[in-house]
Amino acid sequence: MMTKQSYVTRNFFTQKGFLTGFTIVINTYSWFFPLYIFFEELLDNIVRDYITFACVIGIHYLASMISAFVGVFLVCKFGNRDKVLIPWMLIGTLASSLLAFTSKTSSYSYLYFISILLGVSLGFGFPSCLAYFADYNTKNKGRRAGVTFLISGLGILIVGLAITSLPFIGKVAIFTLWRGVGCVLFLLTRPTQEKTQIGFNVSYRFVLQERAFTLYFIPWIMYCIINYLEASLLRDFFGPEFHLFVLVAEFGIGGIVALISGYLSDLIGRKRIIVFGYVMLGIGYAFLGLFPNNIISWYFYVIVDGVSLGVFALAFFIVIWGELAANRFKEKYYLLGEMPYLILSYVGIAIKPYVQLIPVSSAFSLAAFFLFLALIPLMYASETLPEKKIKERELKKYIEKAKKIKEKYN
Repeated sequence: MMTKQSYVTRNFFTQKGFLTGFTIVINTYSWFFPLYIFFEELLDNIVRDYITFACVIGIHYLASMISAFVGVFLVCKFGNRDKVLIPWMLIGTLASSLLAFTSKTSSYSYLYFISILLGVSLGFGFPSCLAYFADYNTKNKGRRAGVTFLISGLGILIVGLAITSLPFIGKVAIFTLWRGVGCVLFLLTRPTQEKTQIGFNVSYRFVLQERAFTLYFIPWIMYCIINYLEASLLRDFFGPEFHLFVLVAEFGIGGIVALISGYLSDLIGRKRIIVFGYVMLGIGYAFLGLFPNNIISWYFYVIVDGVSLGVFALAFFIVIWGELAANRFKEKYYLLGEMPYLILSYVGIAIKPYVQLIPVSSAFSLAAFFLFLALIPLMYASETLPEKKIKERELKKYIEKAKKIKEKYN
């Protein structure tokens, strides 16, 4: 006799291909984010000149963006994501292993080479990875995406903790093995089919001119600007110990919130959840601006930033761009949607020495102001829930309203 728990677990993966998308998203997030932190710390110990450090990291982000466009072009040309996803994961495995040859005696040319390779191992297949997940995540999208992000966060934590006590070569082995496992799992679980159904192609110009895309894209850009420009300021403002607590706490809170907001977004809609995330973060920055030296405002900020992280990671990394694409070529929506993250992540690093000159109270107050401005486009954005769900909600509201009118006149 099947228990309720086993039924839910089985039902979660019943859709053909979903397990594959679920696996590669979790493997990618839990492999790359700890790897990037490891690589950044490695560079920090090797390269003493900040300009050189920024250039090496800049090459990484540039390689990520260029390779992402190349990967999308190849999927569009061949009509098969497997031809991009398999080489992408193999490149990631190779890049992880080549970190073993990085040391304090490494030449700058080798650092640039490994930085480019790591960039390609992120960008080349990342849009197709998310598009693959979106194409097979057609039932209870928010809930499934929430579970996916929660487990990804746990994976990041587990991999991060696993490498803390290991020697350098052990850390490299963990990253290499984990990415290799992801590639093997993809090969074993992917549906056998001759050609991937990738939807009909559209131009990048078409995507950028689409009203629904723009009204979500602008608030996302504003969030990325604020988040990554404030990152270095917050690191110095909080101090190393409290900042470490912030990172751990926000991932924990964000994972739980992603799970809850995924469930709620299937019930009340994506737009309301995203608006809630902006409001919460805006209030958090407002408190920091008004009471910068109050420890209560620090902890309040940690909570609301964790909430917003869970909401935005769910919406802008997994759900929104795939739903806006509908039956069109999803790779281009995900590529453009994730571009602000890549560009502004690097901008935050490049201008770090200059951001620290801004008074903290002014910076936090401006952040709160611009976050509230970001709500304006969202007021005009359309809901991305499936049309059937929207009609069901409207019908439910109509029935409830009719009942109230009937009770009033009876």
